[in-house]
Amino acid sequence: MLRVVGKQYAQRALAATRQMSNSSATSTAVTEVVHPAHQREPLPAEVISGAPPSLTKRTVRIYRPSNNPMQSGRNANLKWRLDFDALEKGARWENPLMGWQSTADPMSPVRLDFTSKEDAIHFAEKQGWNHYVQEPHFRVIKPKSYKNNFVYRPGKLPMIHTK
Repeated sequence: MLRVVGKQYAQRALAATRQMSNSSATSTAVTEVVHPAHQREPLPAEVISGAPPSLTKRTVRIYRPSNNPMQSGRNANLKWRLDFDALEKGARWENPLMGWQSTADPMSPVRLDFTSKEDAIHFAEKQGWNHYVQEPHFRVIKPKSYKNNFVYRPGKLPMIHTK
């Protein structure tokens, strides 16, 4: 099976059709030309984008952001986020004028939101990025009630000493 990518698609498709028309009927070789958009496995974007390897060979973190502690709603963290890890070279420094942290990494402020974890993983694989997934930790809420302070419990009564 012949797989063709990018600009060579038209040339190879034309050559494959010519080869098929010139071959005899007894030939058992099958040549299939598949357009990159119709491939089942994700085509790495680095093949087409032309970005430098410093941007294409990155590690990303896929996680579910926590709720804002100042809000009481619980439906805010239904999305998954993709963040870039910091570069290993120590590409941060302190700005002498204001004292702020500066970086030479153009991808550090980039955050991408997805509706599902599978979408985020598929996008990272398509871009050619290494990724790791941090599963969310959900808090367990114990049901409490004021009336449980006065409920009868069989057994020995607790002795409360006041002096």
